[in-house]
Amino acid sequence: MAGMSPAGDRRPTSRRAFLAGGAAAVGLVLAGCSDGGDGTGSGSPDEPGSPGTGSGAGTATTAGGGTAPAALTADDFAALSPCLLAPEQVEGPFYADLDLVRRDVTEGMAGHPLRLGVRVVDEACAPAAGATVDVWHADPGGDYSAFADGSGNGSDDAVEGTTFLRGSQVTDAAGIVEFATLYPGWYRGRAVHVHAKVHVGGGTVLTTQLYFPEDVTDAVHAAGPYAARGTRDTRIETDAFAGDPAAAGNLLATSAVGEGTQGLVVLGVAPATT
Repeated sequence: MAGMSPAGDRRPTSRRAFLAGGAAAVGLVLAGCSDGGDGTGSGSPDEPGSPGTGSGAGTATTAGGGTAPAALTADDFAALSPCLLAPEQVEGPFYADLDLVRRDVTEGMAGHPLRLGVRVVDEACAPAAGATVDVWHADPGGDYSAFADGSGNGSDDAVEGTTFLRGSQVTDAAGIVEFATLYPGWYRGRAVHVHAKVHVGGGTVLTTQLYFPEDVTDAVHAAGPYAARGTRDTRIETDAFAGDPAAAGNLLATSAVGEGTQGLVVLGVAPATT
């Protein structure tokens, strides 16, 4: 990914028409706002793994069934940072415009379950209903779907046409979406991260990356399929793109949920200026 610059919005007219039914067009991006309102989301991880650390709410299901966690609400995001200007970060070479509107993106893949919750708010920190959030990230072995050997690991695990660990959701009345996914693996030259885009009113208003506390990643990567990859070569402090996610607002607030980890972040958007 080194040296990549942000790519333009490649979404087709059909997706733009779909997005136009959401909130009004926006331009400036904030992260870390929360207004303490109420609302609901749904979905949960469904693969077993090792617990994460930190604070948060919710419980995880296990493979093959179990009790679903309570839907995320605005209260779950209330302890996150006040409104901060978010970093616009590179899309990277592995984005694919697939229109996969789904909550569970694991496709049965084994790994440490991650319940990923995103809340989108406007410039007044009020919930932004009807925004579309895309996420995509590497699998436990460090590969992306939709690209043959896309991350340069040499394993060539993924090929064109695969879709694992990618998906989109539309925010509810509280501005919340959540995904049942897996904790990402690592690949050369990058800290562990999740890519995200936010679309409002027919346009892309944010392209960014979400990061994890390093101690949580260390614990997860010491077990299961992650350990086979060995020691990762890049952490947040040496990543060329990460910056300071704790200060910028794109560091996930993590907590242990059942046999997995929950990660929460709030991303805010403000009206475009002309």
